[in-house]
Amino acid sequence: MEPHIRAPFFTLILFKARASLLYTTSIFTKLSHFFLYLSKKKKVNMSKTKTTLLSFLVTVVILMNPSASNPTDGYIYAVCSPAKFSPGSGYEANLNSLLSSFVSSTVQIRYVNFTVPNKKPEPGVTVYGLYQCRGDLDPTSCSTCVSRANAQVGTLCSNSYSGFLQMDSCLVRYDNTSFFGVQDKTLRLNKCGQAMELNDQDALTRISDVIGSLGSGSDSYRTGGNGDVQGTAQCMGDLSTAQCQDCLSDAIGRLKSDCGMAQGGYVYLSKCYARFSVASSHARQTPNYNGEKDDKDDDDKRVGKTLAIIIGMVTLIILLVVFLAFVGKQCGKYQEDNSCKY
Repeated sequence: MEPHIRAPFFTLILFKARASLLYTTSIFTKLSHFFLYLSKKKKVNMSKTKTTLLSFLVTVVILMNPSASNPTDGYIYAVCSPAKFSPGSGYEANLNSLLSSFVSSTVQIRYVNFTVPNKKPEPGVTVYGLYQCRGDLDPTSCSTCVSRANAQVGTLCSNSYSGFLQMDSCLVRYDNTSFFGVQDKTLRLNKCGQAMELNDQDALTRISDVIGSLGSGSDSYRTGGNGDVQGTAQCMGDLSTAQCQDCLSDAIGRLKSDCGMAQGGYVYLSKCYARFSVASSHARQTPNYNGEKDDKDDDDKRVGKTLAIIIGMVTLIILLVVFLAFVGKQCGKYQEDNSCKY
Protein backbone atom coordinates (compact mmCIF):
# COMPACT_ATOMS: atom_id res chain seq x y z
CA MET A 1 0.00 0.00 0.00
CA GLU A 2 1.66 3.22 -1.15
CA PRO A 3 1.66 5.88 1.60
CA HIS A 4 -0.57 8.83 0.98
CA ILE A 5 -0.60 10.53 4.35
CA ARG A 6 -3.22 13.18 5.03
CA ALA A 7 -2.36 15.90 7.52
CA PRO A 8 -4.71 16.69 10.45
CA PHE A 9 -5.07 20.29 9.19
CA PHE A 10 -6.79 19.28 5.96
CA THR A 11 -8.86 16.70 7.81
CA LEU A 12 -10.06 19.41 10.19
CA ILE A 13 -11.20 21.68 7.35
CA LEU A 14 -12.88 18.85 5.48
CA PHE A 15 -14.87 17.66 8.47
CA LYS A 16 -15.77 21.16 9.68
CA ALA A 17 -17.29 21.90 6.29
CA ARG A 18 -19.11 18.58 6.15
CA ALA A 19 -20.36 18.85 9.73
CA SER A 20 -21.60 22.42 9.24
CA LEU A 21 -23.53 21.56 6.10
CA LEU A 22 -25.07 18.42 7.58
CA TYR A 23 -25.97 20.22 10.77
CA THR A 24 -27.58 23.13 8.90
CA THR A 25 -29.62 20.72 6.81
CA SER A 26 -30.79 18.91 9.93
CA ILE A 27 -31.80 22.12 11.71
CA PHE A 28 -33.53 23.45 8.59
CA THR A 29 -35.61 20.30 8.24
CA LYS A 30 -36.69 20.28 11.87
CA LEU A 31 -37.60 23.96 11.93
CA SER A 32 -39.50 23.63 8.66
CA HIS A 33 -41.66 20.91 10.16
CA PHE A 34 -42.21 23.03 13.25
CA PHE A 35 -43.37 26.13 11.40
CA LEU A 36 -45.46 24.18 8.95
CA TYR A 37 -47.24 22.79 11.99
CA LEU A 38 -47.78 26.31 13.31
CA SER A 39 -49.05 27.55 9.97
CA LYS A 40 -51.89 25.05 10.12
CA LYS A 41 -53.21 26.64 13.31
CA LYS A 42 -56.07 29.00 12.50
CA LYS A 43 -55.48 31.26 15.47
CA VAL A 44 -51.73 31.36 15.45
CA ASN A 45 -50.12 34.49 16.83
CA MET A 46 -47.36 35.45 14.41
CA SER A 47 -45.62 37.77 16.84
CA LYS A 48 -45.15 34.80 19.14
CA THR A 49 -44.04 32.78 16.15
CA LYS A 50 -41.36 35.34 15.34
CA THR A 51 -40.20 35.28 18.95
CA THR A 52 -40.01 31.51 18.80
CA LEU A 53 -38.04 31.76 15.56
CA LEU A 54 -35.58 34.16 17.15
CA SER A 55 -35.06 31.78 20.07
CA PHE A 56 -34.39 28.94 17.68
CA LEU A 57 -31.88 31.00 15.71
CA VAL A 58 -30.03 32.03 18.86
CA THR A 59 -29.79 28.35 19.75
CA VAL A 60 -28.46 27.60 16.26
CA VAL A 61 -25.77 30.29 16.63
CA ILE A 62 -24.61 28.73 19.89
CA LEU A 63 -24.67 25.18 18.61
CA MET A 64 -22.87 26.09 15.39
CA ASN A 65 -19.91 27.55 17.28
CA PRO A 66 -16.98 25.78 15.57
CA SER A 67 -15.22 25.29 18.88
CA ALA A 68 -18.16 23.42 20.37
CA SER A 69 -17.04 20.12 18.94
CA ASN A 70 -14.06 18.79 17.06
CA PRO A 71 -14.80 15.66 15.01
CA THR A 72 -11.10 15.12 14.37
CA ASP A 73 -9.97 14.90 18.02
CA GLY A 74 -7.40 12.12 18.33
CA TYR A 75 -6.54 11.93 14.61
CA ILE A 76 -2.94 10.82 14.02
CA TYR A 77 -2.53 9.96 10.35
CA ALA A 78 -4.12 8.22 7.38
CA VAL A 79 -2.58 6.15 4.59
CA CYS A 80 -4.56 5.56 1.39
CA SER A 81 -3.71 3.63 -1.75
CA PRO A 82 -3.65 5.53 -5.05
CA ALA A 83 -5.46 2.62 -6.73
CA LYS A 84 -9.23 3.24 -6.82
CA PHE A 85 -12.26 0.99 -7.19
CA SER A 86 -15.34 1.92 -9.18
CA PRO A 87 -18.35 3.30 -7.29
CA GLY A 88 -21.16 0.77 -7.11
CA SER A 89 -18.77 -2.15 -7.55
CA GLY A 90 -18.83 -5.40 -5.60
CA TYR A 91 -15.74 -4.24 -3.72
CA GLU A 92 -17.52 -1.13 -2.48
CA ALA A 93 -20.49 -3.21 -1.26
CA ASN A 94 -18.16 -5.55 0.63
CA LEU A 95 -16.21 -2.63 2.09
CA ASN A 96 -19.40 -1.04 3.43
CA SER A 97 -20.34 -4.38 4.97
CA LEU A 98 -16.90 -4.62 6.55
CA LEU A 99 -17.05 -1.17 8.13
CA SER A 100 -20.53 -1.89 9.50
CA SER A 101 -19.24 -5.10 11.06
CA PHE A 102 -16.51 -3.12 12.82
CA VAL A 103 -18.97 -0.98 14.78
CA SER A 104 -21.28 -3.84 15.70
CA SER A 105 -18.37 -5.86 17.09
CA THR A 106 -16.87 -3.18 19.34
CA VAL A 107 -19.36 -3.90 22.13
CA GLN A 108 -17.73 -7.30 22.62
CA ILE A 109 -14.04 -7.04 21.78
CA ARG A 110 -11.33 -4.42 21.25
CA TYR A 111 -9.80 -6.15 18.24
CA VAL A 112 -11.16 -8.27 15.42
CA ASN A 113 -10.36 -8.93 11.76
CA PHE A 114 -12.80 -9.76 8.99
CA THR A 115 -12.74 -11.10 5.46
CA VAL A 116 -15.74 -10.11 3.33
CA PRO A 117 -17.19 -12.20 1.84
CA ASN A 118 -16.18 -14.92 4.29
CA LYS A 119 -15.52 -17.57 1.67
CA LYS A 120 -13.06 -18.33 -1.11
CA PRO A 121 -11.26 -15.06 -1.98
CA GLU A 122 -12.41 -13.35 -5.16
CA PRO A 123 -9.78 -11.06 -6.72
CA GLY A 124 -11.00 -7.50 -6.99
CA VAL A 125 -14.00 -8.13 -4.74
CA THR A 126 -12.79 -9.55 -1.40
CA VAL A 127 -11.96 -7.06 1.35
CA TYR A 128 -9.68 -7.77 4.32
CA GLY A 129 -9.91 -5.49 7.31
CA LEU A 130 -9.55 -5.02 11.03
CA TYR A 131 -10.10 -2.53 13.79
CA GLN A 132 -8.32 -2.21 17.09
CA CYS A 133 -8.90 -0.06 20.16
CA ARG A 134 -6.37 0.93 22.76
CA GLY A 135 -6.04 -1.77 25.37
CA ASP A 136 -7.56 0.23 28.23
CA LEU A 137 -10.65 1.47 26.36
CA ASP A 138 -14.13 0.51 27.59
CA PRO A 139 -16.65 -0.81 25.02
CA THR A 140 -18.52 2.49 24.71
CA SER A 141 -15.37 4.52 24.08
CA CYS A 142 -14.10 1.88 21.68
CA SER A 143 -17.33 1.95 19.69
CA THR A 144 -17.30 5.74 19.55
CA CYS A 145 -13.72 5.85 18.32
CA VAL A 146 -14.21 3.16 15.67
CA SER A 147 -17.39 4.83 14.41
CA ARG A 148 -15.53 8.09 14.02
CA ALA A 149 -12.58 6.36 12.35
CA ASN A 150 -14.95 4.63 9.91
CA ALA A 151 -16.42 7.96 8.85
CA GLN A 152 -13.03 9.57 8.43
CA VAL A 153 -11.35 6.76 6.51
CA GLY A 154 -14.36 6.62 4.20
CA THR A 155 -13.84 10.29 3.36
CA LEU A 156 -10.05 10.53 3.38
CA CYS A 157 -9.60 7.29 1.42
CA SER A 158 -12.66 7.63 -0.77
CA ASN A 159 -12.79 4.79 -3.33
CA SER A 160 -9.29 3.61 -2.38
CA TYR A 161 -8.64 -0.11 -2.49
CA SER A 162 -6.79 0.16 0.82
CA GLY A 163 -7.04 2.55 3.72
CA PHE A 164 -5.40 2.81 7.13
CA LEU A 165 -6.46 5.42 9.68
CA GLN A 166 -4.70 5.72 13.04
CA MET A 167 -6.36 7.67 15.81
CA ASP A 168 -5.20 8.28 19.35
CA SER A 169 -7.48 5.59 20.77
CA CYS A 170 -8.14 3.21 17.88
CA LEU A 171 -7.34 2.31 14.29
CA VAL A 172 -9.11 0.86 11.28
CA ARG A 173 -7.49 -0.74 8.27
CA TYR A 174 -8.69 -2.48 5.12
CA ASP A 175 -7.09 -3.78 1.93
CA ASN A 176 -7.83 -5.84 -1.16
CA THR A 177 -4.99 -8.22 -0.26
CA SER A 178 -4.58 -10.00 3.06
CA PHE A 179 -2.14 -8.41 5.50
CA PHE A 180 -3.13 -10.51 8.51
CA GLY A 181 -0.12 -11.89 10.37
CA VAL A 182 2.34 -10.15 8.05
CA GLN A 183 5.10 -8.25 9.82
CA ASP A 184 5.50 -4.63 8.68
CA LYS A 185 7.80 -2.21 10.48
CA THR A 186 7.55 0.61 7.97
CA LEU A 187 7.90 3.97 9.71
CA ARG A 188 4.66 5.91 9.30
CA LEU A 189 5.10 8.83 11.68
CA ASN A 190 7.41 9.98 14.45
CA LYS A 191 7.77 13.18 16.41
CA CYS A 192 9.43 14.45 19.55
CA GLY A 193 8.47 17.16 21.98
CA GLN A 194 10.52 20.05 23.29
CA ALA A 195 13.99 19.18 24.57
CA MET A 196 14.38 18.62 28.31
CA GLU A 197 16.76 20.67 30.41
CA LEU A 198 20.09 18.82 30.46
CA ASN A 199 20.50 19.49 34.17
CA ASP A 200 17.20 17.79 35.01
CA GLN A 201 18.77 14.37 35.43
CA ASP A 202 15.91 13.02 37.54
CA ALA A 203 13.39 13.65 34.75
CA LEU A 204 15.72 12.17 32.12
CA THR A 205 16.13 9.07 34.28
CA ARG A 206 12.35 8.68 34.65
CA ILE A 207 11.94 8.99 30.89
CA SER A 208 14.58 6.36 30.27
CA ASP A 209 12.97 4.02 32.81
CA VAL A 210 9.50 4.37 31.30
CA ILE A 211 10.65 3.86 27.71
CA GLY A 212 12.68 0.85 28.81
CA SER A 213 9.73 -0.66 30.68
CA LEU A 214 7.64 -0.70 27.50
CA GLY A 215 10.04 -3.25 26.02
CA SER A 216 9.39 -5.85 28.69
CA GLY A 217 6.45 -8.21 28.96
CA SER A 218 4.57 -10.31 26.45
CA ASP A 219 1.26 -8.41 26.19
CA SER A 220 0.37 -6.64 22.97
CA TYR A 221 -0.70 -3.56 24.97
CA ARG A 222 1.75 -2.15 27.49
CA THR A 223 1.89 0.85 29.77
CA GLY A 224 4.55 2.28 32.01
CA GLY A 225 4.81 5.15 34.43
CA ASN A 226 7.24 6.87 36.75
CA GLY A 227 6.14 10.06 38.46
CA ASP A 228 4.99 12.53 35.81
CA VAL A 229 6.17 10.36 32.92
CA GLN A 230 3.66 8.02 31.26
CA GLY A 231 4.25 5.64 28.35
CA THR A 232 2.16 3.39 26.11
CA ALA A 233 2.96 0.81 23.46
CA GLN A 234 0.75 -1.49 21.42
CA CYS A 235 0.94 -3.99 18.57
CA MET A 236 -1.69 -4.70 15.97
CA GLY A 237 -3.70 -7.70 17.12
CA ASP A 238 -2.94 -9.89 14.08
CA LEU A 239 0.74 -10.25 15.01
CA SER A 240 2.10 -13.24 16.89
CA THR A 241 3.81 -12.71 20.26
CA ALA A 242 7.24 -12.93 18.63
CA GLN A 243 6.25 -10.54 15.83
CA CYS A 244 4.81 -8.10 18.35
CA GLN A 245 8.01 -8.08 20.40
CA ASP A 246 10.07 -7.60 17.25
CA CYS A 247 7.95 -4.65 16.12
CA LEU A 248 7.86 -2.99 19.54
CA SER A 249 11.60 -3.40 19.99
CA ASP A 250 12.11 -1.43 16.81
CA ALA A 251 9.60 1.28 17.75
CA ILE A 252 10.90 1.61 21.30
CA GLY A 253 14.50 1.73 20.09
CA ARG A 254 13.65 4.58 17.73
CA LEU A 255 11.70 6.36 20.46
CA LYS A 256 14.61 6.16 22.89
CA SER A 257 17.26 7.27 20.40
CA ASP A 258 15.19 10.09 18.87
CA CYS A 259 13.13 11.36 21.80
CA GLY A 260 14.92 10.16 24.94
CA MET A 261 15.94 13.74 25.74
CA ALA A 262 12.52 15.26 24.98
CA GLN A 263 9.37 16.03 26.98
CA GLY A 264 7.38 13.56 24.94
CA GLY A 265 7.35 11.71 21.68
CA TYR A 266 5.91 8.92 19.57
CA VAL A 267 6.94 6.46 16.90
CA TYR A 268 4.25 4.84 14.73
CA LEU A 269 5.21 1.86 12.61
CA SER A 270 2.74 0.07 10.36
CA LYS A 271 2.00 -2.65 12.92
CA CYS A 272 2.85 -1.08 16.28
CA TYR A 273 3.63 2.14 18.10
CA ALA A 274 5.36 3.45 21.22
CA ARG A 275 4.91 6.84 22.84
CA PHE A 276 5.42 8.72 26.08
CA SER A 277 4.63 12.11 27.60
CA VAL A 278 5.77 14.19 30.53
CA ALA A 279 3.31 16.00 32.79
CA SER A 280 0.36 15.24 30.51
CA SER A 281 2.03 16.88 27.50
CA HIS A 282 1.61 15.16 24.15
CA ALA A 283 4.08 15.14 21.28
CA ARG A 284 1.39 16.06 18.80
CA GLN A 285 0.87 19.33 20.64
CA THR A 286 4.50 20.17 21.35
CA PRO A 287 7.50 21.23 19.24
CA ASN A 288 9.55 19.03 16.90
CA TYR A 289 12.91 17.29 17.36
CA ASN A 290 15.07 20.40 17.49
CA GLY A 291 13.11 21.96 20.34
CA GLU A 292 12.06 24.93 18.22
CA LYS A 293 8.43 25.89 18.02
CA ASP A 294 6.54 24.21 15.21
CA ASP A 295 5.23 27.41 13.62
CA LYS A 296 3.66 25.54 10.71
CA ASP A 297 1.46 23.47 13.03
CA ASP A 298 0.38 26.59 14.92
CA ASP A 299 -0.34 28.46 11.68
CA ASP A 300 -2.33 25.51 10.36
CA LYS A 301 -4.43 25.43 13.51
CA ARG A 302 -5.13 29.17 13.32
CA VAL A 303 -6.04 28.99 9.62
CA GLY A 304 -8.19 25.91 10.27
CA LYS A 305 -10.08 27.64 13.06
CA THR A 306 -10.63 30.75 10.90
CA LEU A 307 -11.96 28.73 7.98
CA ALA A 308 -14.20 26.74 10.29
CA ILE A 309 -15.69 29.97 11.64
CA ILE A 310 -16.25 31.28 8.10
CA ILE A 311 -17.96 28.04 7.09
CA GLY A 312 -20.21 28.22 10.14
CA MET A 313 -21.14 31.85 9.47
CA VAL A 314 -21.93 31.21 5.80
CA THR A 315 -24.23 28.32 6.64
CA LEU A 316 -25.89 30.42 9.35
CA ILE A 317 -26.53 33.29 6.91
CA ILE A 318 -28.12 30.85 4.47
CA LEU A 319 -30.32 29.54 7.26
CA LEU A 320 -31.37 33.05 8.26
CA VAL A 321 -32.25 34.10 4.71
CA VAL A 322 -34.32 30.99 4.07
CA PHE A 323 -36.29 31.27 7.31
CA LEU A 324 -36.89 34.98 7.09
CA ALA A 325 -38.35 34.36 3.63
CA PHE A 326 -40.47 31.57 5.10
CA VAL A 327 -41.76 33.77 7.92
CA GLY A 328 -42.50 36.58 5.46
CA LYS A 329 -44.58 34.19 3.41
CA GLN A 330 -46.50 33.06 6.48
CA CYS A 331 -47.06 36.62 7.56
CA GLY A 332 -48.64 37.39 4.22
CA LYS A 333 -51.28 34.78 4.87
CA TYR A 334 -52.34 36.54 8.07
CA GLN A 335 -52.20 40.18 7.03
CA GLU A 336 -55.99 40.32 6.85
CA ASP A 337 -56.10 39.51 10.58
CA ASN A 338 -53.48 42.18 11.37
CA SER A 339 -51.63 39.57 13.41
CA CYS A 340 -48.33 40.12 11.65
CA LYS A 341 -46.81 43.56 11.90
CA TYR A 342 -43.31 44.60 10.96
